[in-house]
Amino acid sequence: MSTAELIDDLPVHQPVAANSGRAKGKPPLALRPLHRMWRKTIDEIQVSALDLPVRGLPEALRGLVACQISDFHVDRDEDLARLTSAVEAINQQQPDLIFLTGDYFSGPDTMHRYLGAFRDALKNLRPKSGLFAILGNHDHWSSAERITDALKRAGADVLANDSRRLFLRNEKFMVVGIDDLWSRRAEPARAFGDVNSDDCTIVLAHNPDTALYTRHLRPGVMLSGHTHGGVVRIPFYGSPLKSILRIGKEFYSGLNRYEDFYIYTNRGLGTFWLRIRINCPPEVSRFSLTPLVEATLAEKPTAKLHPLKRVRRRRSLRPVTRRSRRKHV
Repeated sequence: MSTAELIDDLPVHQPVAANSGRAKGKPPLALRPLHRMWRKTIDEIQVSALDLPVRGLPEALRGLVACQISDFHVDRDEDLARLTSAVEAINQQQPDLIFLTGDYFSGPDTMHRYLGAFRDALKNLRPKSGLFAILGNHDHWSSAERITDALKRAGADVLANDSRRLFLRNEKFMVVGIDDLWSRRAEPARAFGDVNSDDCTIVLAHNPDTALYTRHLRPGVMLSGHTHGGVVRIPFYGSPLKSILRIGKEFYSGLNRYEDFYIYTNRGLGTFWLRIRINCPPEVSRFSLTPLVEATLAEKPTAKLHPLKRVRRRRSLRPVTRRSRRKHV
């Protein structure tokens, strides 16, 4: 059991007298500083603001604002509170588009408990032009049908190997949603079935490894999650984890070039299995779309990170099957 789990699972001491000074629901006094520090690492959301290079983006769409959140893992009340804070942070950005990139719950038990509250929280999102969602591996291991229904009731357009053509500022582009790779639902060719060779595309794919099977379809940009940012990030090194992605550990977090397009990997909101984050805070991504200039593709844009003050509250070439899954992110 991790230190975080030990702290969180400490018995709650009820006050024995009106003036005992011990608040209900808090850990013992000696452990409160450690508890506060731990909770800050998993609850303090960071808004990552950056220019997102999109291949083939029409000049008229430069500056279009999009937000992304991923990997909610709503398994406890605190996860639901964190989601509510993220929704408020996104609305403050006044985005044109909002993208949700999967793993909304960890399993069927927590999904049954929090599905209604999850739906109601997402109903408060206020995009100007569209809310789009895809599913992750945990969603298929819970109930893809029920989660899809909740997302739709919240106003999201759920894309499962499908696409939507949008017209904004008198220009067109496509939002493409590829289903989950690890649960063997990913069908990139089907998702791109209605995409023309000259279409600009924003591709949603829960797992960054999906790019290995999608690169020949020339995505404009890909937005992913799945990795939780690597959970632990060491300065100048990144995450010590080596078994989540085949594409490379640099794709665990942030904006990275893959061949001739970029992939952005969101660090996610929640935790799974180990309830810890080290130098890897939960994230809301705030993008300003910009055309990708082929001649300067090697230049990596710089992200500006803005802490969000509390608002109230394997390795093989083949994707992992549900039958063989272990404890994955």
